Amino acid sequence: MKFTKRLKYYLIGFGLGLFLVFFLFKDRSWDWLPENRVLDFISSHPILVNKDFYNNSKNKSALAKKIFDLVLSGNVDFSKSQTKGEIKTYRIFSDSTQIEIALSFSDSISRVIQIEDSSLSYTKNLTNNGVELHMDKINFLNLIHDIEFNFNDKILCQFTSLGLRRNMIKDNLQSLKVMWEHSKPYKKPNPFFISTITIESKEYIVALERGGKRIRFNACVSSNTVDLKSNPNLQDFLHNSNCVEQ
Repeated sequence: MKFTKRLKYYLIGFGLGLFLVFFLFKDRSWDWLPENRVLDFISSHPILVNKDFYNNSKNKSALAKKIFDLVLSGNVDFSKSQTKGEIKTYRIFSDSTQIEIALSFSDSISRVIQIEDSSLSYTKNLTNNGVELHMDKINFLNLIHDIEFNFNDKILCQFTSLGLRRNMIKDNLQSLKVMWEHSKPYKKPNPFFISTITIESKEYIVALERGGKRIRFNACVSSNTVDLKSNPNLQDFLHNSNCVEQ
């Protein structure tokens, strides 16, 4: 068989193969790629930073945003990463900045050990003298903005009692503030968040769960009805909150 004919058959087969791969995997994510596996692991587990460095940081919100910008949208430089041993380190970069993160897959912990040219002290015990970083508001809102919102019967009833409508959540989403001390952002399989939201100059507390394809809102109460001192466990308080239709 002539070379040109063999090449023709090869290109036809290669093209069909690409079509089949796209058709079979078009609705699937690329989580199996090494870079995505590393970044997904980091973003779905607690991220720590040196406590002294964090306490001395003048702008803690900007620090958190810088870290999560890279974890959510950066790239891994494997040539400058150490992937052997129990504690692995990964260099994550973008066009303007870079960090280095140490992690333990067995302990499900990540720790920032370098920001730009500044090295941060750490030990093999990644939790030692560390403080957990919480996702900044901008990245959190970007994470949930385009996901479908679902509302259970209880919260719809509570909306009616409070004079609210479901579309008001989306319309006032920019005012949403996560109460991280009451939330469980790494809960499996569905992270759980308790947040405040301001609607028509009034503040409410809402409970929401993040699923794979949707955000489920489960409860809503006026913040005026919640005494955090007598109800330190807001999750249980919201879970047990009832609504009687008028």
